[in-house]
Amino acid sequence: MARRRLLTREALVQHYDPLTDEREVARHFTLSREDLDLVGERRGASSRLGFAMLLLYMRWPGRVLEAGEKPPGAILAFVADQIDVPATAFDDYARRDETRRAHLAELMQRFGYAAFDRNHFRGIVALAMPVAQTVTEPLLLAGTVVDELRRRRVLLPPPAVIEAIVRHARQQAEQLTHEILTRGIEPDKLAMLDALLTRRSDQGTTWLAWLRNAPQSPAPRNILRLLERLDHIRMLGLDPARAGMIPSVTFDRLADEAVRITPQHLGELAPLRRHATLVAATIRLEEILTDAALTMFDKLLGSMVRRAENRTRDKAIRTVREMQGHLRALTDSCSGLQ
Repeated sequence: MARRRLLTREALVQHYDPLTDEREVARHFTLSREDLDLVGERRGASSRLGFAMLLLYMRWPGRVLEAGEKPPGAILAFVADQIDVPATAFDDYARRDETRRAHLAELMQRFGYAAFDRNHFRGIVALAMPVAQTVTEPLLLAGTVVDELRRRRVLLPPPAVIEAIVRHARQQAEQLTHEILTRGIEPDKLAMLDALLTRRSDQGTTWLAWLRNAPQSPAPRNILRLLERLDHIRMLGLDPARAGMIPSVTFDRLADEAVRITPQHLGELAPLRRHATLVAATIRLEEILTDAALTMFDKLLGSMVRRAENRTRDKAIRTVREMQGHLRALTDSCSGLQ
């Protein structure tokens, strides 16, 4: 089965192709005095313009100007005007790839740029892994990777390599999250977690579905049902503090997924991921059930208080009416005596 693409060349175009509006061109493609002196050492208009474009593309967007690639017209004209050569001179430079490669090697050595290799791959994945625990959007994570490569003066690899970095960083971040959540849990407790995916003997639903479908309407019997579910979760003996061992955003994302995913799908996951997801599910369900029990108790208590107040009010009204009747009888008696 083909693996789903996380990123495409079109998605990464903002990192690989410079913008051509006037402000961005002036910001990234203005040559300094030292740059002009260095460019001026080249012989011929085409050589000077090509050398300048290689230098500027290495700085921004931070990649090699490929063989046969022609920069956008607005950028080419802006740079050509600075070194006083016609923009059409680049056409001659593009036909001599040997010159381009020689200039590229000279610029990389002079300014400390490096070509991307396996060591850079491992280093960038290690840097991006903790970021991937909180940043789930692949394009945002790719932006972090690209910015770090520019900072390190490592020329950008092809977009497929950036996607591989993002994929590896996400996989390692997920692996680390699962290991932290399940670290130190005894095998018997792991078996109890797996038992949540089995069906209850007296019902057709699984234990996990039973825990999820807690009653919501305030009633004394429903309080007991909530407490029964809480007792079942607490029998697992999982410390809720495990949730604090990973970033809160990461735990919330995993717990939300754990509450939504079907028990059948959970049962098909790899053991480490399944157990981590079940740990997150039970911790989140304990929070939900505790809050639900307290809320329901508060509603029931409020309802009892209101009923008591209503009975007291009604009794007071009856007492007043009875006293009014006695007073009228006394008044009539006094009037008769007078």
